[in-house]
Amino acid sequence: MKSILFVILSLVLFTQCNNSKPETDLIQEGTMMISPVQDTCLCDDLSVDSLGVFKQSDSLFTGICILNYPDTDLKYVIKGILNGTLHGTVTYYDKAGNVLVEEVYEDGVKKRTGDGAPLVCDCSELELVSSLGETIKRSFLDDIPYTGKCQKKYPDMDQVYMEAQYKSGLLDGFTIFYDKQGETMYMEKYENGELIKVIYE
Repeated sequence: MKSILFVILSLVLFTQCNNSKPETDLIQEGTMMISPVQDTCLCDDLSVDSLGVFKQSDSLFTGICILNYPDTDLKYVIKGILNGTLHGTVTYYDKAGNVLVEEVYEDGVKKRTGDGAPLVCDCSELELVSSLGETIKRSFLDDIPYTGKCQKKYPDMDQVYMEAQYKSGLLDGFTIFYDKQGETMYMEKYENGELIKVIYE
């Protein structure tokens, strides 16, 4: 009796597995690709044209490709690819397996993010965007909510006038204002885009 139940249960599970369609499409969440099933291959198995489009058997490739150090099985680069173009994270490793550099791409365009080394940009590079339902505008760099530091300098000088900290597009931490000699004049403390207090020197 137990063996009959086992056979019936096995047939039901087998039928359900065969009828279920595997999810192979990559879902875009921000700049990252998420999928329970992704094609993975060696980058050497893909062809790349002069525009940097990745193909496998004359079809646009979607998935992950791995490039190893020469004559080893040690990974050097892992690339995320969507519809033939770099998309998501491209990670470089040293021979010990430690991450050297992480880059983020969106539709083949390299983006700057604060996920790796801390970023410092000119405040004029940031774009203020007002999202629906939000009262505070977020600052974006390369279409990504900015995390890092931005600076403004005095005209025709290398001296920083203002330095601000951002997290996920919102002022978070201290914004510091300097005089032309580099001395702090005052500071503003922000949390999630809201001014908490002003500190005078």
